[in-house]
Amino acid sequence: MQGDLMISSRKNFHKVYDLTERVLPDNIDDKCPTQQQHIRYLITSYLRANGIGQASEMSYLLKNTNKLITSELKDMQSNNELVQVSVNGQIYYALPNALSLLSKPIHSQLKILSPFDNLLIQRKRMEHLFDFDYKIECYTPAAKRKYGYFSLPILWDSKLVARMDCKADKKSATLHINHLFFEEGFSFNDDFEAAFSKALIIVQM
Repeated sequence: MQGDLMISSRKNFHKVYDLTERVLPDNIDDKCPTQQQHIRYLITSYLRANGIGQASEMSYLLKNTNKLITSELKDMQSNNELVQVSVNGQIYYALPNALSLLSKPIHSQLKILSPFDNLLIQRKRMEHLFDFDYKIECYTPAAKRKYGYFSLPILWDSKLVARMDCKADKKSATLHINHLFFEEGFSFNDDFEAAFSKALIIVQM
């Protein structure tokens, strides 16, 4: 988190760390940013990745940053660098150009998400924005699991509509779908089936 060490390479799933000065190219500016530069970076990088956000979300897992982020958000809004939007009765911040994306047509793309995807990692945020209650049940006793050992949420047409519990058999190169659960109110249709089939082919590749 501090940048004292960096990842120089990966061997299988193992990360190899080294001193930062031996990993960074010589032309990279490694001067320590000011506190304000650091906070503004946290805000803008979060909003570029997530579209909208609140101070509590931007300071997630970052100690002693919430008050600083809250203050900088107000300053950036007063300078027209950010805009406020209301979603389900709560105030969020966004970069001004983010709102232009709302005018773009939504394509019926289907994505099978990792439980650690940026969209999912903050469970309360996801539940408020998408009304999607999610947890990884691999740590739950088998008898108490509702959706399976390691269910993967499915995003389709800008909504979280289903979750899939699956397992890959590497020896036979086969992906087994143990359970496929649809969210309440979702109607299975031909468009979803075609998009889901296409996504499964990509996963198997």
